[in-house]
Parts: sequence; structure tokens; C-alpha cells
Amino acid sequence: MLRAMFLKEWLKLRWALLGLLLVHVAMLAYLFLSVRHQFQVEHSEMIWYWSFELRRLLYDQVMLLPALTGAVTAVAQFGPEMVGGRFRLSLHLPVRGDLLVWSWVAVGAGVGAVLAVLDAAGLYGIIALFFPREAAASAVLTALPWLLGGWVAYFGTTLVLLEPAMRQRVVYLMLGLAFLGLLYLQRGYQEYDRILPALAALSLLFVPAVILPAHRYRHRS
Repeated sequence: MLRAMFLKEWLKLRWALLGLLLVHVAMLAYLFLSVRHQFQVEHSEMIWYWSFELRRLLYDQVMLLPALTGAVTAVAQFGPEMVGGRFRLSLHLPVRGDLLVWSWVAVGAGVGAVLAVLDAAGLYGIIALFFPREAAASAVLTALPWLLGGWVAYFGTTLVLLEPAMRQRVVYLMLGLAFLGLLYLQRGYQEYDRILPALAALSLLFVPAVILPAHRYRHRS
């Protein structure tokens, strides 16, 4: 049964995953060309000054990419379930409701994790081509809040889609947007190093939270 459910999720996500993969690769290629162009038109000393004295981020083009990925993945995965009451029918399968929903979000979160690893590896490789390895490692650490934003966007969108009550939908939407806004406040390098573990731990609350709207959807009158 679980194998069939995972196959179902793959069939729903395969085209969205392909599109997202192409977008991520294209964005990383654009980032490489952008950084290379700056080194072609400016002196390296000036670029170093802009980057590490003025704290100008050379790779903010990828900032919103994880959040976009999370939202698109959730819509592709759970949008079809909310059409024609399919989600209610799925909850009547001979599988515990919580395990069913968690198996679904495991697939979606896994897709986001794979693309996040691609982004981190690509960012490290691109920056390492033009700067010391310490700068490349700093770039990945700086981008970690954005990557966590992909997790928050995925689960926040999932909660909004699964929730049958409009009031709770608005609450979930506001909480998700507030959390995302908190992750995108930085304007320099590694500004979240101290608080990021706490934010990551707090974001884990989204995992059990997805059971609540599923329970209400199944038992609503």
C-alpha cells in the first residue's frame, strides 16, 4: 500500500519536479555568468571590497528560489487532492490517517531537500571558482535561512491547502508568511548563524501540524 502511495505522489510531482529542476539549474547558470561578468568588467580588488567590506551579496538571485520551490511542490502535490473531495476518499484507505499524510509530506519534503542540496552545492562551487574556499563556505552558511524557507513554504502551503476551515487557513497563511519574513531579514553574511538552530527546531513543529487539518477534514460535518 505504501509503495502504491509513493508511486502516486511521484506521478503527481514528476512534471513539477522536472520544471523546478530546470529552473534551479538555469538560476545557478545565471549566477555563474553574473559573477563571471562582474570579474570581467571590474577589478578583482573592487569586487572584494564590494563583497566583504560593503557586505554586498553576490548571490541574492537565489534567495527566493527555495521558497518558490516549496510552494510549487505543495500546490502540485496537494492541489489535485482537494479537487472533487479526493483527499477525503484517500483518508478512508486502510492506512492510518497520520501515516498517510506523513508519507505524502515525506515525498514533498524529500524533493525540496534534493533541490536544496543542489542549490548549496552549486552555490559553493560557483563562489569557490572566484573566491577562497572560506568565502564559498560562508556563502552556503548565508544561504541556509533561505533553504530553510523552502521547508517553511512547503509546509505552510500544505497546511493552507489541507485546511477545510477558512479561518484556520488565514491563520496558517499568516503564520507561514511571518516565519518566511523572519528568515529573509538578513542583509549581509551569516547574520543567522546564532539563531538559525532555534529557527530550524521551531520549523519542525510544521511536521505534526499537518495532521490537524487532515483530522478536521476527515471528521468535519
